[in-house]
Amino acid sequence: MEEYFVLSWIAWKVGVVLTSPEDSWISQRLSPDDLRAMGAVVAQLSDQQSISLLELLFSWQAHVHKFEADLSLPKSDRSAWGAYDLIAALILRDHISEGLDGLDAHVRARVEAVLAEIDNKFISYTEPDDLLRVEKIDARPDRRREWWWKRIPSVGPARDEVILYSGIR
Repeated sequence: MEEYFVLSWIAWKVGVVLTSPEDSWISQRLSPDDLRAMGAVVAQLSDQQSISLLELLFSWQAHVHKFEADLSLPKSDRSAWGAYDLIAALILRDHISEGLDGLDAHVRARVEAVLAEIDNKFISYTEPDDLLRVEKIDARPDRRREWWWKRIPSVGPARDEVILYSGIR
């Protein structure tokens, strides 16, 4: 039940963030053929919800920008995203990693270059989560965790919630 809730939340968040004007940034870095190839690779979020690799990349970028924008907000600001939003973003990043296997090598290399720019932005305002607080909050057992699961925002409401919910200071 909890996994379904998280996946439903991700699907809703993806729908919300895809309206972002940031979409053109990715479109400017990839060819129309690259974009079509990404649109043809589909990740299954749940039995009822699927999403293309292109939509996942747009959404990951929007999440990365939103968390960066929230860094200076007080935790009392209701517009700030928190710990579960961060987990949803990291699950999206997992799906991107899996979806890359569906691209041919030349397209994949170009997509990975764009993805690296987005990942570097995420790295720029996060720090290593050596205590694995984020992983502790995620209820999905026995998952292989990539590097993005081992990072936490260096400041801000999402960091505060991760520390609170994990119970690890």
